[in-house]
Amino acid sequence: MSERKKSQKGFVAVTLITVLAIALVLIAYATLLYTFTGGEVVVGSVSGNVYYSTNNTVAGPWSTNLSVGDTSVSWYSRINFTSTYSGNVSIIWQLERKNGGWANVSNAKVTTYVVLSGTNEAVYASPNGNIGSNQDWKVYADTNGQYRIKAYVHTIS
Repeated sequence: MSERKKSQKGFVAVTLITVLAIALVLIAYATLLYTFTGGEVVVGSVSGNVYYSTNNTVAGPWSTNLSVGDTSVSWYSRINFTSTYSGNVSIIWQLERKNGGWANVSNAKVTTYVVLSGTNEAVYASPNGNIGSNQDWKVYADTNGQYRIKAYVHTIS
């Protein structure tokens, strides 16, 4: 076989390999063009809001913000759960005071153990989630300023 025919066969082989490689890249690229990503799916989470009241009754009134005259006024908190999550949870209620940024108030914490039913329900800052022993936060909010409750909800297996 002549050198010229070998050279032509080599050129054809290299050309075919190059065309095949380009075709494979285009196919892979086309696959990427048709990949779709859906929105976020949240499984097993809870949702709700923290509410405050100076009147520790079920009827309240309860609101997301509260203003009291001085440190002698009692005030309470609860979470209104709005999700369909059901199961055992612990809730750590932490009082925070604004001093530039938000900071925990030492020893101003309550832990609640409750079973959520998966329906809209109110849980109070007490060991069992009931209103009867709901924490009066004035005990810890003993200086004028801005306060809030941060509630950490954890599932219990």
